Amino acid sequence: MTKMAWRPLPHLPQIERRGVLSGGASLATAVATGVVQPHDAFAADETYGSTPAVSEGRKALRSVSSVDSHPVIPVWPSWAGGRVVPVSLGSAFEEPYLLLAHHKHWFDPRDPLRGPFKEVGKALGLPYVDVEGFSMHPHRGFDVLTYVLDGSDGFRHRDSLGGSRTYRGGAAQWMRTGSGVVHEEFWETRQDRRTDVELFQIWINLPASMKFDKPVVNYVGIGTDNPWLEGGGDSGDLQLDQAQPAGSFSVRDVGSTLNLAAKQAGAGVRPPVEILHARIGPGGKWKIKSPQKHSALLYVREGVASIQSELQQPSTVRALQTATFAPDGDSIVVCNSQNGGGANTLDVLLLMAEPLCEPVALGGPIVMNTEAELNDAYQQLRDGSFLDRDYAIRQQAKTSRRYSSKNAY
Repeated sequence: MTKMAWRPLPHLPQIERRGVLSGGASLATAVATGVVQPHDAFAADETYGSTPAVSEGRKALRSVSSVDSHPVIPVWPSWAGGRVVPVSLGSAFEEPYLLLAHHKHWFDPRDPLRGPFKEVGKALGLPYVDVEGFSMHPHRGFDVLTYVLDGSDGFRHRDSLGGSRTYRGGAAQWMRTGSGVVHEEFWETRQDRRTDVELFQIWINLPASMKFDKPVVNYVGIGTDNPWLEGGGDSGDLQLDQAQPAGSFSVRDVGSTLNLAAKQAGAGVRPPVEILHARIGPGGKWKIKSPQKHSALLYVREGVASIQSELQQPSTVRALQTATFAPDGDSIVVCNSQNGGGANTLDVLLLMAEPLCEPVALGGPIVMNTEAELNDAYQQLRDGSFLDRDYAIRQQAKTSRRYSSKNAY
């Protein structure tokens, strides 16, 4: 079994497509497709080696299979620290997560370089630079979580479902792209003051049975009808080291909040995901259950994390790095070994889920199971039928019948 292979789609000049940023890509849109055949997500892997078994009844800490650094792409404003960190996912130990993008930008009306930067971007044909955001683009086949961090200014959204909203710090948008949606997103800017925006955007694959669900958009968190579940909700899986000072630990259960919001919106219930945003004070420790058969990935937003394990020395994960966990235990322990005050707080995002174990065909903003389905989607974009859900479902039935049983999943 190998990690996802990438190869380019045929050029479609009449369609602007938002691609997945990966491997030090430039600001230009990178549109790629890869096909991952069905697999046992946690079998022995040539990349990570064989998986140690956990004996019956034994509780083990999961070890780290890899610690990875990611490209830091300067933008908005590139000369003053604005950047996006695109984390391309999709390996057996990471699915159904496809992409984690960490954005941090600011926009100042007094910035003398802001106007020229936009003009250069426009002249060079760099997507999204001149408009300070993301112009209308399509999606199909997965869920998108856009989580604006507390204290941030907003993200302005408009979509083909008729929705339009600016959501700000402490709020998130959950979008079931399903059979197809077109939307635009722009950073909040103002003429009277500087705006600062920091957010995570996460792409989460849908199973084949849900890829043509009706598109839905809903909002969770501060200022919405779906307040955050803090402290892990009712799972009872979070444990706090008794030696940790009071008030130095917080966790926001993003995944459980999303699951409740999806039900409220009348959307189909997807295989559940666990997304936890935790802040751990100096000297603190966080222990959480993590089923052996679930994928698990930790991203460090700020600070330095020490991952404990019984099978290896502690792994150090620094800011803007990820740790991917091997399926060799049933819990994860994350420590903040830094000393001092609040400036040394560890801020992490933990993603866990049960892998779908289905083929993945990824073509920029479209995520399907086969290349034939990708071709259908782009043909529908060309002929204007992309948002016709009934037509897309009929076409999918034809494509499924054509798809060889040799490659069926």
